[in-house]
Amino acid sequence: MENMIISEIHRLAALDNGELCASMWRAHGLGVEFKDGFVACLGTPPRFYPNIVTIDATIDPLDQAQSISERAAHVSGPFFVKDSFQALALESVGFEPLFDASWIYRPAGLAPGVTRLKWRRVTEAAVLRHWESAWSTGADQLPLFVPRFLAGPAVTMLAGWADDKIEAGCVITIAGGVAGISNVFGEAPETIGAAATMFCDFDLVGYESGDALAAALDAGFQVVGDLMVWQRC
Repeated sequence: MENMIISEIHRLAALDNGELCASMWRAHGLGVEFKDGFVACLGTPPRFYPNIVTIDATIDPLDQAQSISERAAHVSGPFFVKDSFQALALESVGFEPLFDASWIYRPAGLAPGVTRLKWRRVTEAAVLRHWESAWSTGADQLPLFVPRFLAGPAVTMLAGWADDKIEAGCVITIAGGVAGISNVFGEAPETIGAAATMFCDFDLVGYESGDALAAALDAGFQVVGDLMVWQRC
């Protein structure tokens, strides 16, 4: 039974992340298509976001790889695939691994811990610019988190304030009955605690690797599966 529960959480985490990506694609005026067990961006996705996220582990991986290959053949630039179940063998169709990571899960009801910052939802474009500057440590690039992203029904952006400065934040996506946490910055225990408090009725899911994964595990998450991001340059 425990493995069945973990498998279902893995599925929901992938589904939620697909909704996050779809919300970002739509915010940038791009179309979204659900096909062959994945969600795909119809156009060139913004930086850090893939062209495809797989969301259904029941699809034959050979069929899925073929469908992805056919779609990528019509794109001249880089093409990225988030293989949510680490099930695809995409080397044979010209891809190579970019990075791997672990899906994580924190059940609702765990004590969130003490937070020191004042946490609020981001609702205004001016605050959104401030949030992105803090998230990107001031990197001078075109905005990724555009105001239209805030309007997405599944999306909430949280900011942790110390006086008039944003010191921490994250994005929460609600899909499939879980709350996906992503784009965490600042002190991880602080940010995770705020998300667990503000979304106390939801299991938290997401994915991390390296030091960020270790911090998430220390904050009450557990690993429920693996993913691979592939690239074709």
